[in-house]
Amino acid sequence: MHVSAHIPPAATVRRARRASRLPGGGIGTGGARHLRRAGIARVLVAGCLVRVTLRGEITAREADSLAAQLRRLVQDGCRHLIVDLSEVTYLARDGAGVFFGTLRALKDVGGSLVVRGACPRSAATLHCLGMGRLITGQDTPVT
Repeated sequence: MHVSAHIPPAATVRRARRASRLPGGGIGTGGARHLRRAGIARVLVAGCLVRVTLRGEITAREADSLAAQLRRLVQDGCRHLIVDLSEVTYLARDGAGVFFGTLRALKDVGGSLVVRGACPRSAATLHCLGMGRLITGQDTPVT
């Protein structure tokens, strides 16, 4: 399955993202401050496909908040998650470990997880943890 076929025009994505920030809307329920604290720069929602862009350093300090936000996405109906690491300057093992729980939750609902834009250092961290298969340069989900 090719994920880019499921991505609607940008206007639709922006509308969906704004709607998700309404009270009770799920993703934005924690507020922008909680997203930044988790290292999340942007969340784009298009139905059951969600693209999360992380920014800065993702360490043990951000891990719990990031895990909670990603878990909330899955609970709110996300089935295909693309995590963009192109703005991440450092990915610690504890921060990368968050993807284990997210992948497990997505597999439980028949979903998929893809990690894109990982710099060589972040990719090495993921490979060391046995998650190298999640890294892709294309929009092909790993299930």
